[in-house]
Amino acid sequence: MNIQHRHVALPRRTFLKGAGITLALPWLDAMSVRAESVTTAGSIAPGETPRRAVFCFYGLGINGRDFTPAEVGPDYAMTPILKPLENLRRDFTVVSGLKLTHSGGHVGDRTFLTGTNTRSAGGKLRVSCDQELAAAVGRQTRFPSLTLGIKRGTGFGGYYDQTLSWSPSGTPIPSENRPHILFDQLFRQDSADALNAREAEFIRRTSVLDSLREEARQLNGALGVDDKRKLDEYLTGIRDLERRMQDEKNWLRKPKPTVATLEFGKEQSLDPDKSGLDYRRYQRLMFDVIALALQTDSTRVISYLARMDGQDGTGSWRDKGNPYNYHEMTHHGEDPDKLKWFTQSDIWYMEDWAYFLNKLKSIKEGDGTLLDHTLVAYGSSGGAINAHHNHHLPTMLAGGSRLGIKHQGHIIKEDVRLGNLWGTVFDRMQVPLPEKFQGGEADGSIKELI
Repeated sequence: MNIQHRHVALPRRTFLKGAGITLALPWLDAMSVRAESVTTAGSIAPGETPRRAVFCFYGLGINGRDFTPAEVGPDYAMTPILKPLENLRRDFTVVSGLKLTHSGGHVGDRTFLTGTNTRSAGGKLRVSCDQELAAAVGRQTRFPSLTLGIKRGTGFGGYYDQTLSWSPSGTPIPSENRPHILFDQLFRQDSADALNAREAEFIRRTSVLDSLREEARQLNGALGVDDKRKLDEYLTGIRDLERRMQDEKNWLRKPKPTVATLEFGKEQSLDPDKSGLDYRRYQRLMFDVIALALQTDSTRVISYLARMDGQDGTGSWRDKGNPYNYHEMTHHGEDPDKLKWFTQSDIWYMEDWAYFLNKLKSIKEGDGTLLDHTLVAYGSSGGAINAHHNHHLPTMLAGGSRLGIKHQGHIIKEDVRLGNLWGTVFDRMQVPLPEKFQGGEADGSIKELI
């Protein structure tokens, strides 16, 4: 006889209270209306599981000859650079032939998620697609999005950007590049004094913004058409900031998720802005923290500039004997030694990417895994068959099988814009495309994947 047990599902925001401490639980199967126990596989109803997107950028391209499969379809022969992903073959699709209208050279970082030429004279800075996603789904999480990079800050005003993310008003969003600091931001519980100080800062900043808005209103009547347009852009930036501040304030006194502390060890070697970076250890800890952020539903949208377009910031595996920096290898001029190290370096980078995807795949979530419920994009702004080009970009989309992605192994989308892949991500995230998506550059999605 089959006996069915009825139960009451735990609220999604469940807190444990005792000894004066309040802890927020991460997602548990028992929070599902279909859960029978916290160990029952497949107990989370599909509509209850968060949909997530991660955009990762590796600057300066990749050795396309040893990355791009010769065959199409699911049973292609693994190339040397893709070999570390062999056990994940059914969890990702390589998409060949994609292009960016404005890229190539060494400054494609800014166009990767915006799709438009924002570095040209008179070019208008515009929002990146991760921030458009965050505007749609981010208010459900403490952090609407995370902006990460191999370098801290924005790099704005210099030749190379250090961020992929741009606000709706066209301002760069600073990257965080230290895994131990990121972990604290996500999971360290704030003291009462710190919370009070932040609350007072919200009041002060609100007063400043109110004053700026009033001054702008008084000034507006004396301006010409062009200046009024610029002032409106400025006010849009103020409204963006006010909305973000209000969201932060709403989450301020809600406890952060509690997770086991990661072993960071010697933190000096985990800061890429200092000497002595232990790159492999650093990179894998960054991926560990990203996985925790997704698993605890602390955020659902992440951008990560993992390797820069200029001086790559990673060290290019000098500790493993590589005599060249990454830029030198991309300008190999058919030098066999540079080509050898180019491929070997890309293999090592791919081993870390495989570590990340396997990490997501190892985390059970409902009737699948964290990888199944996360769209993870890997790409670059330079198609490096030789030097840098804005076409044949090295690109793959991983995960998302429970979101309706149908992986194809290897497909060729000759002369199709990279923004169409981002449109595919929006489709599976169930977020309507914004008006003039990618500045009007994107014109569809990758139908084979959906």
